[in-house]
Amino acid sequence: MAKAIVSVYGYSENIVPGNNPWEQVVSDRFDGAVGIARFLKSHNIDVDMYISGGTVSNKTGKVEADAMHDLLKKRYTNLEKIIDEVVLDKESKNTQDNVNKISSYAKGVGADSVFGVSSRDHVGRIITQLGYLTDLPDLTIGVFASKGSYSINGSNGIQPMILEPPFFGQDNPKELQGMYSKLFKLTPYQKVEVGREIVKRVDSNSNTK
Repeated sequence: MAKAIVSVYGYSENIVPGNNPWEQVVSDRFDGAVGIARFLKSHNIDVDMYISGGTVSNKTGKVEADAMHDLLKKRYTNLEKIIDEVVLDKESKNTQDNVNKISSYAKGVGADSVFGVSSRDHVGRIITQLGYLTDLPDLTIGVFASKGSYSINGSNGIQPMILEPPFFGQDNPKELQGMYSKLFKLTPYQKVEVGREIVKRVDSNSNTK
């Protein structure tokens, strides 16, 4: 029987200014993930849910993945009907760790596909990190955006810019990647300006090849 991994990316309880409340963001991601799991299960596909997050809460001392799992069980009381196994990654500290460990887990259990779910202003980073995997398992990979954003600014209609990994293979990949990461620390208007500068540099490099 086919096997799929539905991966829910973590969100720390240590909320920084400008980000939405923890339960709101995590619930939104789980709603998207459970919807995908139900669809897969209806087509007789085994489904594991992989919850990642190793950051420890400053308030409760609880690991991110454990806190998310507790909310999942509280929010959905019939998980056993759609999820074969819940796997907790309590070590990942960032998106790169998440992607690496999820791909390793999928390869280890012989999964056919991995479907990642996160907030719509986070999927860009997931896609970028997936592009850097050097030991990518032979499986189908999808990244789905949930309805909401983790950033308060994410609700104002400005979408994240997604640069495919080949762009970072230009002359100054570290510089471009650094510029890209700044997009998540700026105001919406600053994001637009930095995004335009990235596109200008990518176009300039492409035209000289």
